[in-house]
Order: sequence, then structure tokens, then C-alpha cells
Amino acid sequence: MNSPKQFADFSNRRRQLGASRETMAAGLSVQLDTVKAIEDGVACDREQHWYDIWLGRIEGWPTNIRARQFHVAGQGHRFDIEDQE
Repeated sequence: MNSPKQFADFSNRRRQLGASRETMAAGLSVQLDTVKAIEDGVACDREQHWYDIWLGRIEGWPTNIRARQFHVAGQGHRFDIEDQE
């Protein structure tokens, strides 16, 4: 089971990346309430694990790719996983 520290870590990691919850929701093509539930620690383990994997992917993107992805997500579009170069 995940600890409260891990839930806080999700939101801290997201903020360090420079993304809002709204950006993450759009980029991941989920409802804002889903991101809130994950970060608040009330989502199921599967959703938390999935979000953790996505945060790891995003952390691995070069800064310019991350900025482009967040810009597109800020306009309500899903992250483009093919856009990694």
C-alpha cells in the first residue's frame, strides 16, 4: 500500500515539472477528479501506479519536449507519446 508521503510526492513531482493538475488531466486524457484522487491518495493502486509511471516518463523528457507537451496539453490535448525527439 502507498504511504501518505508517496501521495504528496506525486503532487510535488508534478509541480517540479511545471505542470498543473489540469495539464496532467488533459495530457493523460483523464478527468481532473482522477488526478486529484491520485494525488490525494484516494485512487486505486492501479491508477496510482499508472500515474507514477507517467510522471517518470515526463521526468525523462528533455526540457524542450516537456515544454511543447505541456503547451499542447494546456490547450486540452493528450500528450503525444510519439513526440520524443
